Amino acid sequence: MNLKSLRIFIMVSAFVCINHFSFSQDCKAKDIVKKSKANITKPYKYDSYAVSEFTFTKEKQKVEVQFTAFQGQKYKIIFCSSGFEEQVTLNIYDKSNRVKNGRKKIFDNSQGIDNNFWSFVPPKSGNYYIEYELPPSSTGKDKKACVVMLIGFVDKGDKE
Repeated sequence: MNLKSLRIFIMVSAFVCINHFSFSQDCKAKDIVKKSKANITKPYKYDSYAVSEFTFTKEKQKVEVQFTAFQGQKYKIIFCSSGFEEQVTLNIYDKSNRVKNGRKKIFDNSQGIDNNFWSFVPPKSGNYYIEYELPPSSTGKDKKACVVMLIGFVDKGDKE
């Protein structure tokens, strides 16, 4: 495992460990990964996954998650949901929502296949900010859900 892959693994592992315990029974992340891993195709290699967990409530919400694409790596990110009826909007920006001016949208889930599967290839290295816009719960009751982000990359030595 090269140094960059090790950094990615440590970063994602810490994120997954922090979030895993709170929702592990409601979000079957390992099952989602198992079903979706085949979508990371050559020249990309599956590396890891991260889970964004949230609760649909009576209120609209926005949840932001940061992803870092390391220099010298080419990534393919696959987003898979735990299967919910609500129409979640997924946007990816070049800057955090705390930055008021100059924030540029790079991707939105209208470019995806359906409400449960999206694919994104970061155009360059750097930080990306994934923002989920959550509508109110379709049932009016709080409901836990998640989106699993599968990470694939191309090794520098591999040919695309």
